[in-house]
Amino acid sequence: MSHSISIRCDICGATHSSSAAYSVGALRESIVGMSWSRTRWDGRVIDMCGACGAREKAPRVPGRRCGSCEGGELFDALGHDRIGHRLANALLRAGIDNLELLSSFSVRQLRELDGIGAVSAHRALNRLHSAPTERRP
Repeated sequence: MSHSISIRCDICGATHSSSAAYSVGALRESIVGMSWSRTRWDGRVIDMCGACGAREKAPRVPGRRCGSCEGGELFDALGHDRIGHRLANALLRAGIDNLELLSSFSVRQLRELDGIGAVSAHRALNRLHSAPTERRP
């Protein structure tokens, strides 16, 4: 009987599957060679692919607010860091271009979008609910 075990990056949603691994633990051990890792993020242990790990370890440029900010309400609400930018860009690619539209999504719906993992989906909604509301005259 054949089976496959998959691990999903909790930041970008990338997956890696193996039919050779006999357990999730064995799969995690095998993908360390491909730069996947388990790390602590906002008090939770998450799986992180090599691409997200490399971006997190890259040196930040001093004196710059962010490396490639397009600006706008999504970027401001989600944060001017690598995760906030990746999340905002993934949302824009999915056609979610404002906070009102973002607020209509659940964590499960966000995770179904390309490039959004569990950590990113939770971050989006946590940041959305903690964003200051506009002052109305």
